[in-house]
Amino acid sequence: MTDAPKILKKVLVTAKGGELLRISHMSSAIGIPMTFALFLPKDYKPKTPLLFWLSGLTCDDTNFSMKAGPIAFAAAEEKGMAIILPDTSPRGEGVPNVDSYDLGVGAGFYVNATEEPYSKHYKMYDYVTDELPSYVFKHWPDLGPSKSIFGHSMGGHGALTIALKDPSSWVSVSAFSPICNPTACPWGEKAFTAYLGSVEKGKAHDATILVGEASSNSFDSILIDQGTADEFLPSQLKPEAFEEAAKKASVNVQVNMREGFDHSYYFIAAFVEDHINFHAKRLLA
Repeated sequence: MTDAPKILKKVLVTAKGGELLRISHMSSAIGIPMTFALFLPKDYKPKTPLLFWLSGLTCDDTNFSMKAGPIAFAAAEEKGMAIILPDTSPRGEGVPNVDSYDLGVGAGFYVNATEEPYSKHYKMYDYVTDELPSYVFKHWPDLGPSKSIFGHSMGGHGALTIALKDPSSWVSVSAFSPICNPTACPWGEKAFTAYLGSVEKGKAHDATILVGEASSNSFDSILIDQGTADEFLPSQLKPEAFEEAAKKASVNVQVNMREGFDHSYYFIAAFVEDHINFHAKRLLA
């Protein structure tokens, strides 16, 4: 496969003519072909800002596209923004996997694995932060350079940590039901041990630790939405730890506890327009 993008599917997704492309390309970071989706508003123009969405455990680009896309794409169309939807992990022949939803394929955790058998292909941090933005800006030169990031669950963890580790590269960041303190929860402990060799090494990718070390002017605000009926809230997500660390560091965080909502895409669809508008206010300023 050459550097050129292979368009797997192109479909109209908004009443005003916005398109969703599903694209395959050879990834140098991952070492195999990767698939991502790209929403383009109709008649997008130079310097169209780009919003990255990072999905959660078990997902690929199609989950957001089908379950939250009808609302998110229409809102992005209205604001004149593009949305990119990378996969959550490498997939395909030769990619190591385990019989577990929270490790391996569909569960890349947005880190660069250093441990066998994952170290060869599981380089999702480099893919999302470096290769994919560069690739998209090269082949769709009217996009960017301004970009923001948001995500859900494992993808919320990815969005927060990626933005906090390099705030100069991102205009804004938000999350739905993020894994806020992964070194202190089962999902994070499992992933960091398998991919990085220890929970200790996972501290470099823990949003609660990172926000505690952040500059108060890294972002004017960080937006988090969390459902109160989320079955993973007490054991896995820990937004209260993130909020407390942010407060101590004088980082402005808005955590909305949404009464009765769970961890599903129904929750994301209910509030995704708020997040699109949150990022548009900053990307289009």
